[in-house]
This record gives sequence, C-alpha cells and structure tokens, in this order.
Amino acid sequence: MNTVVLPAGWEHQAAPAATMFDRLGPPLAWWSAAFLLLALAVLLVERRPGLSLVLALLSTPILAIAANGLVDDAYIQFRYATNVVAGHGPVFNPGERVEGASGGIWIGVLALAGATSGLDTARCGRILSLVAACFASWCAAAFGRTTGGPRGAARAAIVWAAVPTSVLYAATGLETSAFALGLWGLAAAVARDRRGPAALAGVLVATLRPEGAILALGATPFWSRLGRAGRAALLGTALGAAAIACGRLLFYGLPVPRSALVKGVLAPAGPDQGLLYLGAVALEWWPLLPALAWLGARYKALLPILAPAALLTILVVLRGGDWMPGGRYLLPLLVVLAAGAAILPAARTSRWLVAGSAAWGLLLLSPLTPPPTLPAVVPLGRAWRAMAEGRAQSRWWESLGTWAGRSLPPGTRLAAGPSGALPYASRLATFDLYGLCSPVTHQRGGEAGHRLWGLSEALAAGVDVVYPGRSLAMVEDLGALLPAAQRQVGSEPNLMVDYRPLTIVHAPEYRFDYLRDEIWIRREVLPAIPHPGAGPLGR
Repeated sequence: MNTVVLPAGWEHQAAPAATMFDRLGPPLAWWSAAFLLLALAVLLVERRPGLSLVLALLSTPILAIAANGLVDDAYIQFRYATNVVAGHGPVFNPGERVEGASGGIWIGVLALAGATSGLDTARCGRILSLVAACFASWCAAAFGRTTGGPRGAARAAIVWAAVPTSVLYAATGLETSAFALGLWGLAAAVARDRRGPAALAGVLVATLRPEGAILALGATPFWSRLGRAGRAALLGTALGAAAIACGRLLFYGLPVPRSALVKGVLAPAGPDQGLLYLGAVALEWWPLLPALAWLGARYKALLPILAPAALLTILVVLRGGDWMPGGRYLLPLLVVLAAGAAILPAARTSRWLVAGSAAWGLLLLSPLTPPPTLPAVVPLGRAWRAMAEGRAQSRWWESLGTWAGRSLPPGTRLAAGPSGALPYASRLATFDLYGLCSPVTHQRGGEAGHRLWGLSEALAAGVDVVYPGRSLAMVEDLGALLPAAQRQVGSEPNLMVDYRPLTIVHAPEYRFDYLRDEIWIRREVLPAIPHPGAGPLGR
C-alpha cells in the first residue's frame, strides 16, 4: 500500500484558515467569559438595561470565538473570491461559468477584502463574518429599542448573542452573518419608518441570499398593509433580486445559483429529511417558540412578516433542509421569533423567554463533553460538537489540499466530493462530484442536498486524482482502510483498474481529528509523487 505520512503539526502549518482562531486560547475560556457576561446581562436587563445591552454586545464576538464555526462550503465561496482576485471572474474553475456558491455579493466583498489587504480570502471571510455578526447584534438591539425601549434593546441583543444559529456561523466566513445583518437592519429601519435604510437593507438581503426573492414574493400580496418604510424595503428587495438574477443570467446562463437548483429542484432530499431538519431546529430554538402564541394572536396585523417566513419554511422543508447544523436556512424565521420574544409586552413572560433562550443556547454551545454516566440524549455541548466536526473536516481537507498542491505534478486535475477546502487549498482544477460547481447528470444516492454523484463523468473526463470524501478519515485500522475505500467506489470498477490508492496518515492534533484517508491517483501520475519517505512536501 502506497502511504504518505504527514508530520506532526502539519495541520497548523497547512490549514491557516481553519486554525486561525486556535492561537487565541482554549474554547472553554472564551465560553466561560461569554457565560459570565450573558448571565450578568440577564440579571440586569430590568434594572440596568443600558449596562445589560453593553454586556450582551460584548459577549457576541466572545461566544463566536468559542464556537469557532467553520464548514467546508465556506471554502467554495473563498475559491470563487480568490479567482476574482486573480482576474478569472467569479468562477470555481477558470473558464467554467458555473455558480456553485449561493453567497451572491458576499463573494465580491471577500474578493475586495483580499485584494486590498493582501490576505487570503479565507481569512478575510472569517474575520468579516465575525464583524458582520457583531453589527447584526447591534441592529437587533436597535430594533428592540424602537419597539420595546431600552429593555427591548437589551433583550434582543441577549437573545441574538446566545442563539446557536447566529453563534455557530459568526466566524465561518459564509454570508450567514451578513444576511442576518440585512434582516435585522431591515427590521430596525421599518420599525423606525426610515425608508432609505429600509430599501438598502432590502437590497442587501436580496443580493446576499436567494431566499431574499422568496421573502419578497411572500410579502407582495400585503402591499396595501405596509407602511412607507415597509414598501421601500419590499421595493429594495425586489429590485435587488431582479438585478442579481439578471447578472447571473448574463454571466452564468441561469438566474439562480446552480447549487440552489440542484439542492432544491434537481436533487432535493425530500420532505422527510426536511421535517427532521425542522425538528432539529425546533430543538435548538424551543425557548423562543412561545413567542409564536403572541405573534399568532396578532397574525392579521403581522401577516406581511409572518407570511414570507412561513413560505420560506415550507419550501425549506420540501427541499429537505440541509446537512449543516444550526438551521441557517430558516434564519428569517429565527429573526421573527427573536424579535417577538424581545418585545413581548408581558415583562415577566419576556424575561423568562430571554433567560431561557440564553441558558439553553449556552448549554448547547458549551465546549464540554458529557460524562459517560449521563444519557446520550443530554444536550450539553451538542451544537458545539456538531460544528467541531465540521471544523475538523475543513481543517483536514484544507491541510490535505495544501499537500496536494505542493506534491502533485503541475496541471493535475482533481475530482472531489467535498469541493470546498481541498480544492481551495490545492488550487488545482477540480471536478465537483456533487454537481454543485460542475455540471453532473448521473443521479445516485447521497447526502441531503447532494444527490448528484458525478464519479462516472469525472472518470470520463480523465481526471488524475479522485477524492470521494466519505468517512474513511476516521478509520483507525489501516488494514480495514483499503477495503472500505474500495466499497466507496465499488460501482465504478474502472476506477480500481486505472487508479491506485494512496493512503494519507496523520497523527491527531485535536480532540476531533482525522486520522487517515485515501485518495485515488491515476497510475501514470502516481510515480511522480514523492516516495513515502520523502515526506509530504514533494518538490
């Protein structure tokens, strides 16, 4: 068996984006600081709402650093932005106009930051999303102040600072935090009857996420019920959605991202998976759900808000939800719930909702492992561990991509299932086996939202390296690794004829870490890779 052993400390050197917050200290220390700040904020919310607000705002970046969220999909956007900086345009591979990322103008923001700062777009993205998360909390407080006074401001900031969805994605580099900023900015502008800011926030919402068009569609029937700022927000959202759809059509040939088309139309996971996704979201947000009773009692007046959120929720469930934790695709619904909890007129009820939401969020986000004596259903640290697993994947694939970029011959063509960190770090031309960033027509089973499997198309295109990217990296027994890898690709016997497996072995450095993995390399390319004893850097 051909084997490459990565040296100790390789991930710290080869995955700078994934490990950029590690040097700031252990997650438990940051979580403990956020716990103290939020506990004081909850205790002071009624007597000293101004101080409570300040403490809640301070806790936002601290808890985000403790969560240290990162998922592989973020690197797809980083790769698009890197190609913009390099002059290739917003593409996954130079010369191929396929939009596999759905971040809209966020990719342009990352490219601008990378070009002006000289930093790689991945690190720019993680920093900028953290900044956007802080401003989202500030806008939530602005909405709360307008609708509920100083106490409303503090309550809104506390809820948004601790809810797992906003915390988990605060530092991922995805557009999620910026989208939340747009939603809260829109809510604050409408509450203050500020037409200009409301229109700008609407444009931001529509150009960051495809969901912006759905929200505008859901609100359009209630035009006559909207005030001046509400109409301005709707017009801004509609114009933004139309502008970015036209831009996509002209550049990519489709008015929506291919990723949205694949996950929502061509290969949806189905409503059964969508209901499971909704159940997982309800488990994370349940302290806020009583706010639905207050919102529902005023449904006639709130229909312009509730109808778009309900429409989006139905569509997300029908398409099958998403594989990532935190329910980010239902972010508009979460903003509605958080807003309702913050401005409840019944002070005692609102106080309990805010305190309960903060306590539950901190419990889920705790970087602690329940003792073996506790039942497996105990939620301590559940959200943190779910994101830690995503971060482990990203860290491993980024470091593996760095190895591939340094060790494989120039011009090597890669095919990968997870098409984020590995292609981003390797800078190699990549065929996306999931069919999001590459045209794939062969349907086959797969993860929720990733049911197009392009292995046969990749082999027909003559790629040099194939990385299916399943769960092999957690296999501890080297003897069991190759049979498991062969089972992965058993439906494509030509792969095992024309390609040879190369085992990558890695000493674990983190609590959640990959141990070893398998990639398939064309027989003609394999001799060009450094001898196992030569180490991972190659030339």
